[in-house]
Amino acid sequence: MEMAAALIGGIGLFILGMQMMTGALKELAGEFIKDWMKRISGGTGRAIFSGALITAIIQSSTAVTVLTIGFVSAGLLPFRQSIGVIMGANIGSTSTGWLVSFIGFKVDLLAWALPVIGLGVLAQTILPKNKAAYGEVFAGFGMLFLGIGVLQAGMADLQTAVSFEGLTNIFLLVTVGAVMTVIMQSSSVAVATTLTALFSGVIGFEQAAYLVIGQNIGTTFTAVLAAIGAGTAAKRAGLTHVLFNLGTAFLAVLLTPLLLWTTRGLSTAFFGTFDAAVGIAIFHTLFNVLGVLAFAAVLPWFVRLLEWLLPDKGDPLLHHLDASVAVIPEVALEAAHRTIQLILAKLFGLARNALAGGATSIEEIAHLHNAAMQVRTFLTQIETMSPDVFNRHVQILHALDHIDRLLQVLSEPAANVADRLHPGLAERWLPLMGKAEKLIFDDKAMPALAAELGDASAAMAKHRKVRRDEYFVRAAKSGDDLDLVLKKVDALLWYDGVLYHCWRAVARLGD
Repeated sequence: MEMAAALIGGIGLFILGMQMMTGALKELAGEFIKDWMKRISGGTGRAIFSGALITAIIQSSTAVTVLTIGFVSAGLLPFRQSIGVIMGANIGSTSTGWLVSFIGFKVDLLAWALPVIGLGVLAQTILPKNKAAYGEVFAGFGMLFLGIGVLQAGMADLQTAVSFEGLTNIFLLVTVGAVMTVIMQSSSVAVATTLTALFSGVIGFEQAAYLVIGQNIGTTFTAVLAAIGAGTAAKRAGLTHVLFNLGTAFLAVLLTPLLLWTTRGLSTAFFGTFDAAVGIAIFHTLFNVLGVLAFAAVLPWFVRLLEWLLPDKGDPLLHHLDASVAVIPEVALEAAHRTIQLILAKLFGLARNALAGGATSIEEIAHLHNAAMQVRTFLTQIETMSPDVFNRHVQILHALDHIDRLLQVLSEPAANVADRLHPGLAERWLPLMGKAEKLIFDDKAMPALAAELGDASAAMAKHRKVRRDEYFVRAAKSGDDLDLVLKKVDALLWYDGVLYHCWRAVARLGD
């Protein structure tokens, strides 16, 4: 009973520590991750390096894969480059094995873990709110190694109670490894548990190697869950993870004798003797690097396969919105930003069509209104916000408000007659709508576009005031058709509303 309690408690503490540490590191590294993802360009090599680096920072390949799915959905990361990030994440996931094998079994964990946890909780309590995550990282780190310490105690009793010497079936070991990851929801926790069992003598080196191969497969479960209900790009990223990990596991099983021989040679060469725990870290890294090299060699064909299996579908206006990106507020706002750009491009097209004398599409107005509502619903999923994120959130809500008002203006009856009543104004503003439709996707050009729209709005407001007074004076003096005068005034107000709300929406979005 005590042995079971120690095993369950040790695994639970390790999972809790990993969740605390990963969550806090993800929060602290959120802006860094978003900026790094934006910079990924120049080929697969850089994408692989980025995936490995970010995974090593936040200590979770599953989290990086889920985030990558979100980044692809948000439009921050092209699908082809997401493949490199996912492959690199598998290499980065091996850092946990190195950490545990080098530190976890070299010090008195129980003696060090409790003070580290205490200091971390204290720091979390006394530090300002925006710095409290540093304390959570420290506490999670201590909890993680406390779990390993408790797990070691349980494994020592397990060694005398149960023998796994006869467990040699390769596929059974791989399956057990995969199930461990699915149950624990973290390959890092599963690998740490395997290393602890190996260090305690419960299992042998080759058994541990096959378990680790299976644990690589188990990480695909969370990626599949993250891709369910997501857009096509996100589903492709999820399928990439599944196919890559299955392919890498197949290669690892096929070449296990060679990989184990290489592992023993490298361990002996670097450390003078064979260390089984370090050997598993080496083996884990070797077969993941092998998988990356194999898939990188056939990447163009792999991309075509994924695009064939999952062709584009769904509303293109909403493909950036994915619940998985809400875990990083900065990225969630980026997804909303890009969706609003798509909506505004459509709105500029509608305005340009109206200025050219085309009929207003009620169906398109309703479609864009629904898209704006979907953005609002998406934004409610953001939980924690720094002051900068909060301010940007407010600006985006302002932009959505102006989009709603612009939709109302475009659906007014004056939209269908404004070009005939004031043809000079239609010709004057038509090129600007065309220009805005093209430049709205260029973030660097948005400030200049907002300024140009602002000047146009001011000029239109001035023109509207002057002409409105003139129309009413003429109607009073010469008896001009009052019905026609009112229609002309409504048309002026329509022009004024279109330019004003176009300007304010772009200005708010660019702030």
